Amino acid sequence: MMRILFLVPLLLSALPASAQVMVLGEGPAEACYRAALTGDQGSRSALEDCDKALDGLLSRKDTAATYVNRGVLLMRKGTFERAIADYEDALAIRPDLPEAHINHGVALFHLQDYTAAKTAYDTALSLGTEREAIARYNRALVFEKLGDLRAAYDDLQAVVALKPDWEQARETLSRYKRVRTQS
Repeated sequence: MMRILFLVPLLLSALPASAQVMVLGEGPAEACYRAALTGDQGSRSALEDCDKALDGLLSRKDTAATYVNRGVLLMRKGTFERAIADYEDALAIRPDLPEAHINHGVALFHLQDYTAAKTAYDTALSLGTEREAIARYNRALVFEKLGDLRAAYDDLQAVVALKPDWEQARETLSRYKRVRTQS
């Protein structure tokens, strides 16, 4: 019987991708969103905008979005535990928010809680996230860490099919080599 074994020469050191959530209107919540969207690294002023927004009157939707966006900024700053708390606050308000699950998974990944990260990505995918490629790519990184190289390979193939121009995903997939073994 032939079986296919998937080998990966190196584990990835690249950071998994994350996702921001749009907030409509003007004011601190929108400024928090813009900071998360434009790559702010968790500057004090951006985090203060998020804090002001959360101290004000926001709809449930915008409150959850602002928690996600502040979590993105906190993750960029390397404050993963605080980011996780923000994602959990967002999910307590809107458990159906795929971006919160994706980002929760990213923070858990950085804290090496790979099983919980996988669950977060599975949930985002089951909710029909518009960022399927990101969720699958991140889940592939988790599968690598968990030693399930076949599942990682399958997710990476799906990512490349969804986003053929995503260079990082194509490079990650190219690290895999199919090896036929006798058993």
